[in-house]
Amino acid sequence: MSKPLRAGLIGCGGIAGAHMRAYRQLGGVEIAAAAEIVPERLQSFGDEWGIENRYLDYEVMLEREKLDIVSVCTPPFAHCAPTIAAAEASVRGIFCEKPMAMNLAEADRMLDACDRAGTLLQIDHIYRFERNFRQAKAMVEAGEIGDLLVVSGKCVGPPRSPENYAGQYRLNGGGWMMAQGTHLFDLFRYYAGDPLWCLANVERWRPDVDIEDAATGLFGLESGVKAFFEVSGNRADRTFAFMAELEGVKGRLHLSDGVDRFHFYQWTAGHTPDDWRPVETVEEDPIAIVLQDFLSAVIDDREPESNGREGRAALEMIMAVFESQRQGVACINFPLTIGENPLALMNEEGTLSQLSKEPNH
Repeated sequence: MSKPLRAGLIGCGGIAGAHMRAYRQLGGVEIAAAAEIVPERLQSFGDEWGIENRYLDYEVMLEREKLDIVSVCTPPFAHCAPTIAAAEASVRGIFCEKPMAMNLAEADRMLDACDRAGTLLQIDHIYRFERNFRQAKAMVEAGEIGDLLVVSGKCVGPPRSPENYAGQYRLNGGGWMMAQGTHLFDLFRYYAGDPLWCLANVERWRPDVDIEDAATGLFGLESGVKAFFEVSGNRADRTFAFMAELEGVKGRLHLSDGVDRFHFYQWTAGHTPDDWRPVETVEEDPIAIVLQDFLSAVIDDREPESNGREGRAALEMIMAVFESQRQGVACINFPLTIGENPLALMNEEGTLSQLSKEPNH
């Protein structure tokens, strides 16, 4: 029987608990240590999960613990440095939260470090692993909706508060685009391939924030499929919703992370646009599914499915959205040549000002 993989967590905030539940569910992993810069959070997390080896400095943890794998559970601004440090400590695999990095320059540094060390890097893009979203891909590949024409996605949630890290550029790199747009764009590529160009509009309604409030736009993909998106922090009931649709010449698939999660419609004689058929869905822990692929990749020494280059590609699409707005809602071609985050540049230039009146609810 093989020895369990020795794992360490960097960051003990909310998402770290989800990682811990998944590790415990899957087994085959010994949680050897955790690192967190906030002492009270480190103590609380360590007590809750029974982790004895606790560090205020992740570099000390990496030096002392001789880990096989590391989970990077920090906010986006702190993904790059811990990932590079873990690779330089010769861990076998790194499971990093999304979005991959604050900008493409950071993402490239992370990839270079992992390539040099021979360390596997996986980004936590959970939706492509959920059974419903995978079943939709299988249905498309089986021709059940005919040739794919359009993919579309929508992510809407409450406004991101500047009092929280998720509402500050310096900590999060953006608003809902970075938090959930990364999932949406990963799905676009999963279903329909790489982008050729992007045309997008980005707006800020609130004068007291330095992130976007909403973004809408279109990608043209190499496959010929068009991908439309809406990402907004203006949901009236202050809840979160994520949905995607796949439209082909013979039918349509609708997926959501809420109620009525998966529906199917075929354009057949006698049917009307109201004849949606529900597809049976299964409740499961999405992080456990992604982690299972990650652990298998480490054990088998293979590239994980949602690897670092997949994560970079989703990040590049986000950067293209911001760059389109920065250039006056211009069409942006891939690959991008800008390493910085265009949202940061717009903040510096003062070009993403309050573009329109905040919607009334």
